Amino acid sequence: MKKVTLVIFALALAGCAAGARKSEPAGACPALFPSGPKCEACPPCPACPSVAVATKPAEAVPMFLATPENLPVLEDGDDLKPLMKAALLNRAYFQGLKGGAPAYTLGSRKITPRELSESTEEFIKILESSPTARDLDRRLKEKFDIFQMAGRDSTGTVVFSSYYEPTLEASLKPTAEYKYPIYAKPDDLITINLEDFNEKFRGEKLTGQLKSGALIPYIDREQIDFEGALEGRGLELAWFRDRADIMDLHIEGSGRLALPDGSVIKANFASTNSLKFKGWLSALVEAGAMPREGISHEKGKQYLLDHPKEERAIMSANRRYTFFKLERPADPEVGPTGTYGLPLTGWRSIAIDNNLVPMGTIAYMRTTMPDVDAEGTLLGRKLDSRFVFCQDTGGAIKSPGRVDFFAGNGKKARTFAFKLWDQGTLHLLVLKEN
Repeated sequence: MKKVTLVIFALALAGCAAGARKSEPAGACPALFPSGPKCEACPPCPACPSVAVATKPAEAVPMFLATPENLPVLEDGDDLKPLMKAALLNRAYFQGLKGGAPAYTLGSRKITPRELSESTEEFIKILESSPTARDLDRRLKEKFDIFQMAGRDSTGTVVFSSYYEPTLEASLKPTAEYKYPIYAKPDDLITINLEDFNEKFRGEKLTGQLKSGALIPYIDREQIDFEGALEGRGLELAWFRDRADIMDLHIEGSGRLALPDGSVIKANFASTNSLKFKGWLSALVEAGAMPREGISHEKGKQYLLDHPKEERAIMSANRRYTFFKLERPADPEVGPTGTYGLPLTGWRSIAIDNNLVPMGTIAYMRTTMPDVDAEGTLLGRKLDSRFVFCQDTGGAIKSPGRVDFFAGNGKKARTFAFKLWDQGTLHLLVLKEN
């Protein structure tokens, strides 16, 4: 065990630790092109809207108490029913928490789960009173301390991406049409919480397998999908028509499977091998197969169908592999399970860096967003502000300058998730001390 522990810390200090989340890696944009905006025939993004940005104190902190004159008007233009749904799930999260949950530092305050629970209760109470927009802004500013995330530039600029729950056609039996499987988590895949060894690694995990008493990296996509490393172990859960659909499911971390008999079940995130991620569309571009300009999931998928001999190299460029567990039936109103252990709510749940922000924190985001209709047609872009809850995490969501927005499921969610890569601000709300 001593040897394993030494390996764990060696890897962690080398930056090999990778957090796991129910949707990993976070967001369609960083999944396809981690270093830049989405390119699914997306028009150039307009200039970032003018947003209220506070002046950050001299000390390097991930968030700071915003001064009243720099606070935005706290307004929410969307349907408040999903917001209340997310708030009630947040309440259930705190009611189910057991002792020992860590405290966090927000600005100069030490924040405990009790204070976050009380914040949720007060927020629900205010929502239930059906306040006018002006009263909502006033009451929240009277009752809550409002902290601004320092962002990636230390002045509040946060980059927002998005993820969604896809619906994909699949079969629970292999056929000539459905021949590519997804797998359950193997029993020799070991997950280690590094925080158990050192609290400075809060929220960090490491996965691998034991070999000769040492923890080594787990097998990768090349070995699993193209060398048959998991065959014969009874781990197959469902089969798909092509690997591009499977990659979609791996990227989003969970999804709905539409079966040939018309029923729908869920494939939920179970774990990953935590190896390096690389988007398959990005791999296509780097291989010179397709130009970056105007690339889309559909075009990439068609290219692989037309050039099957190139599929192995393109797909294997992404060494990270996701494992699943099936759930049936799939209630269309219930989202995938977030890091906080309960369902996510479309348009009201976000993924944050849990090293910096505690689960269940109320947040207020302001950014430009794609304007998408119910059929998934992109109409343009618009300024949006809304209340959300910090209920998930993501492998790509690290630092105070990144947030991943959960868009739900369906045609609208899919288009939205592929089009959001915008700058804005994020504020955290905590009930004031008595």
